[in-house]
This record gives sequence, structure tokens and C-alpha cells, in this order.
Amino acid sequence: MTVSFDMRTIFLVGAATAALGAAAFTGLARMHRPAADAMLRYAFAVAAMAIGMVLIALRDALPGWMSYTLMNMLMSAGVLLTADATLQLFGRHQPPWSLAAQGGAIVLLWTWIGSDPAGIGQRIVLTSAIQCAGASVSVWAIRSAPSWRREAYVPALATFFAGYGSVHFLRGLGALLSVPSAGAGIFAPDPAQVAFGLAFALSPIGLAMIVQMLMHARISGELHRRATTDELTGLHLRGHFFDIARQRLREAAPGACVHHLLMIDLDHFKSVNDRFGHPVGDRALRHAARVLRATLGGTGLLGRYGGEEFCALIRSADDGDASRTIDRLRETLEGEPMRAGMATIRMTASIGAVPIRDAESLERLMVHADHCVYRAKTEGRNRVVRSTELMAELVV
Repeated sequence: MTVSFDMRTIFLVGAATAALGAAAFTGLARMHRPAADAMLRYAFAVAAMAIGMVLIALRDALPGWMSYTLMNMLMSAGVLLTADATLQLFGRHQPPWSLAAQGGAIVLLWTWIGSDPAGIGQRIVLTSAIQCAGASVSVWAIRSAPSWRREAYVPALATFFAGYGSVHFLRGLGALLSVPSAGAGIFAPDPAQVAFGLAFALSPIGLAMIVQMLMHARISGELHRRATTDELTGLHLRGHFFDIARQRLREAAPGACVHHLLMIDLDHFKSVNDRFGHPVGDRALRHAARVLRATLGGTGLLGRYGGEEFCALIRSADDGDASRTIDRLRETLEGEPMRAGMATIRMTASIGAVPIRDAESLERLMVHADHCVYRAKTEGRNRVVRSTELMAELVV
């Protein structure tokens, strides 16, 4: 048994799937507020395309201004909104007047072209040019974004737009060169035309699926970031710090270097909050985190242990190199005060340092480092106390 259906069926099915895509984008706008504007633009774009595909399918039953002029306006508006949504999704924003001017130009263009059935070749070329321009802008926005090749599904979205633009380019080129299958209209009984119709009709739902996967990856990444990163300082939270530190220690070649675990406690930090208020105290914490992170550079790992306490893992060539690194942390923090209005806030830290024997005892060693910090506080603060100076038993 042979099952066949014409191009009108393809576009009606495409309109239905595009409507589902619009609903999916609307739902994504509610799920991820930072990308809500982009998702709503995508929703309006595929909704306009859905209506346009219905007008294509009902062409013989509608007046020409609806099935040609209005349809092309809607399709072109979908292209404009899709490109604008992609720009926004990847951090680029065009002014509202620019989008309004583009929309006005589209209305004027298709009003001028009209609905004369004899001008089908001209309409195909113009439609293809608009579609290619929109796809090119989208590819450019994606390729120039910092997340290119670093964020899941971003290359897939760029590939989608590149393929979509290429299909329209080939169709427009065929119409320009008077290739019969390209210039005979959307309902031409030709395999190439059927292939184009399928690609065009399924593109809105294809776009919705890829963007949905991208947004789910972003949401998952954001949840992971919030679970592992301190919101105030941008440092690793305590549990995540220990996970990364343990992994680094396991990967280190035996005997190639020495590692030390540090507890860094800011001195008299309560007085900063009491004197200047908690907003300035938060600034002071961020300042201390920046100084410590910049001083460590690539030789260590830094996390926020809690309150005004930081934890660090440093890698050194030997014990002497480790002592120099730890002293540099203390001295650099002391030497880089923070301005708060007319006041200068000088921060110092008491540091406890413990050598690490294995990757499994970090939490217990941190307790020992905390004892070192307590000794540094009792001895006058702004100093480093190493575990060997306590003459206590090692915590194992």
C-alpha cells in the first residue's frame, strides 16, 4: 500500500509543530528568567511562522494579499525575531528602534512586491535572501559569543542555522538561475521541492528542541554553580573545595611536589562590620578573596570555608617554597588595603598551615590547621603558624 500526501499537508503539520515550539519557548521563558526576553521572541517568531504555514497551505482558498503578501510578512517577521532572539540569548542587544525599522522595511517591501502570482520567482529570491541574512546573523552571534564551544549544544545551534541558511541559499540560487524545480513555486511536484518543504516546515520545532536542550544545560550549570560556588566571593564552597583538592592530590605524581592545607582567618573582621556596616563587610570579603586568589595564581586552590575564613591548597617544590608562598599571601593581603569612602580598611590574616600526607584526611587536617590559626590569634594575629611549630601529634 502506498501512502502519499501533498505539500499542503506538510505545511499544516509544520504549523502544528511550530505552535508546539511556541508553547515550549513560552515555558522556557518562565523557567529561566535571565533568558526570558529571548525565549519570548523565539515564541513569537515560530508563532508567526506557524500562521504563515497555515496561509501557505490554504493558498487557493484565500485572497492573494493573505496567501502571498501577509504570509511573506509573517515569515520575514519570524526571521527578524529569531535573529534578534539569538542575539539576546548570546549577550548582544540591538536597540528597539533598529528592530522596529527592520520590521517596517519588511512591511513596505512585501506591500510593494504585492501578490501577483506571476512574480513567484522574485518572491522566492527575496524570501531566500531574508532567510539567509537572518541565519547568518544568528551564526555570527553564536560564533562570536564567549560560550562558543564551551557550552553544551551551542555548536549544534550554530550548525542548525548554517544548514537552514544553506537550504534557502540553494533554493534562491536555483530560482535566480531559473532552475525549474526551484522557481515553480512551493507546490511544485518535485522531490527537491518536497525536501525543501519538509526542511522548512520542521525547522521551527527543530529550533525549539535545540534551544530547549541548550537552556536545560544552562539551568543545570547554574544550579551546579550555585551548589559549588560562594555567591559573594565567587570562590569554591567548602565541600566543593575538598572535592577538587582531593582530586588534585590523587592526580599528583608521588614525590613531584609538596602540598599544604591552609586555614586563612581574617583578623578583627567583626570590627569592619560593626564600624562600616555589612555591605562594606561584604566588599571587604570580596576584596580579600581577589587578593588571595591573585596571589596564589596557578599554584593553589582557594575556597571560602565560612564567614571570614578561607581555605587553600598550595602546591610547592619543597617546604621552603611553600613557606615563601604562605608568607607572600599574608604580606600581600596586608599590603593591599581597601578604600571605603574616605576610610582605608587594612586587612590582615592569621594563617594555619599543615602539610598533607594523603588525599583522604583533608577534613581532619583542616581541624589541625584551625588549631594553628587559634595559636596565631593568641600570639598577636597577622602571622603564620605551621603545624610543626605546635609540637603536636599529626592528625591522620
